[in-house]
Amino acid sequence: MKQLHEIVGENLTYLRKKAGLTQLEFGEKFSYSDKTVSKWEQGSILPAVDTLKDIADYYGVSVDYILSEHDKEKDFKSVIKRTPNFNQKAIIITLIITLFFVIATVVFVTGIHKLNGVTNPKYNPYWLAFIWCFPPSSLLLTFTSKRMFRSSLLVLIFSSLFVWTTIAAAYLSALYEGNYWYLFFIGVPLQVALILLYQLRKE
Repeated sequence: MKQLHEIVGENLTYLRKKAGLTQLEFGEKFSYSDKTVSKWEQGSILPAVDTLKDIADYYGVSVDYILSEHDKEKDFKSVIKRTPNFNQKAIIITLIITLFFVIATVVFVTGIHKLNGVTNPKYNPYWLAFIWCFPPSSLLLTFTSKRMFRSSLLVLIFSSLFVWTTIAAAYLSALYEGNYWYLFFIGVPLQVALILLYQLRKE
């Protein structure tokens, strides 16, 4: 009779190959290195219970399926529809981001209407509503990359985008009062911290 760690390793290997993933791609979705995934599949170590639950949810199987020995081809009932799931998530995210820009458009149009009654306005600040759409959009993409796609690389990219677009929006908003170019220095240590966190997750 096979040991539990051997059964789990075989099942994880089978599911990963069925999904067409490399060990590196699979590890990135759950913030683990390919070395750790290799140890799971070899039966050297077992994933944590919460990680097993996340893996089972991703593949559309039960935790018991991963822990049990069975005829995989016969017992594998779930069809991993990765593309439709991705499309659905992408559509939802796009709709939310579109909503941000719709709100910005309303603010801009309302502002233009107000300025029509002002003689020689110094500037039109309402176009900044579009600029301020980028920080929340980046934050949303950071969250979804972590929760839905489980990609630490995407988390790094979108969290970096959040930092720099927030600084840029603040800089442009204050530009009419003064040139606060040194605001961008704030982003340097934050960017370094994000890169270090990304490397830490990989390890």
